[in-house]
Amino acid sequence: MKIYSKNINNGYLDNQVGKHGTQVIQNTQVINRSFDISWSEIPPGTKSLALIFVDHDAIPVCGFSWVHWTVANIDPKLQCLPENASVELDLVEGLTSFNAPLAPKEWMLSPEQATGYGGCAPSDKDHGYTIKLYALDCILDIKKGFYTNELLNAMDGHILDKAKLKAWYRACI
Repeated sequence: MKIYSKNINNGYLDNQVGKHGTQVIQNTQVINRSFDISWSEIPPGTKSLALIFVDHDAIPVCGFSWVHWTVANIDPKLQCLPENASVELDLVEGLTSFNAPLAPKEWMLSPEQATGYGGCAPSDKDHGYTIKLYALDCILDIKKGFYTNELLNAMDGHILDKAKLKAWYRACI
């Protein structure tokens, strides 16, 4: 399985999918314009795809890897999630770390606001982000607003293949 994004150029995610963008979640400063993600060479028997987008470079800043986007039960026949899919498509999306109890209070969003894409916002330096796409042999029994651990537990034993893409985003300093 292979994945790629038109929003990654020279190894960096485009400005509009993070803090340097302008499309925000209502009454917040959190960007919600998700990046494009496309896939190919999906294994036979794939019934759904799942996506996890995380910032492990956030650990020194907030103490944990920051989850920016999780999506379950993506139809593999779509061949892509277009840019801004988090806003424009009806997806089964999970909570981001913008609702984590350990998140800095100024970044905290309600569960409703924190469900879906929450854009990149590295405060200390450029951060590396990991995009993982999983091909699954089933449609998961999972509801919108799930936690990442619930997605990982539901996928256990159902992963046919996975692909990883790494990209950077420029710091907000």
